[in-house]
Amino acid sequence: MAQMRFLLVVLPLSALLLAHCGKGIREVGPADAKKKIMIATMSSEYKDRITAGLEERYRGRSRVSLVPIEKLNSVDTKGYDALVVIDALMAWQMFNARTRWFIGGIKDPEEKRKIVLFFTAGKPSPDYRVMGVDCITGASEMKEEAEVIRKISERIDRILK
Repeated sequence: MAQMRFLLVVLPLSALLLAHCGKGIREVGPADAKKKIMIATMSSEYKDRITAGLEERYRGRSRVSLVPIEKLNSVDTKGYDALVVIDALMAWQMFNARTRWFIGGIKDPEEKRKIVLFFTAGKPSPDYRVMGVDCITGASEMKEEAEVIRKISERIDRILK
């Protein structure tokens, strides 16, 4: 009887914990795809549209993991061919601390070459680098959405070759 009570308590709690850990991470595209792309996004209307455009572009030929930026540091980078981070540059902070920790935690230069960074910024810069990684920057302007998706895709395509 004690075992039954234990199971009735532990199993639901375990299921709840597992569901919470995976919450928000979504995978699209063929499960057997040869290439895997992770896209981590700091959610906003504009950044979500960029993410959706990238998802649409790659979902038919690659396995794409869509990760909320707060889960970024739990990602095993070695499991992906390309790592895309979509974040925002903010006054006084530079950018999201999770992104800084993520990049700083990648010591292997080969792994670092898999990173594609896109930052929304009030004053975009064509020559922005973060911890040795070139960045694409742009203002959150819907009219520029297609161009931003094209620029990010060019970098992803170079990595996937």
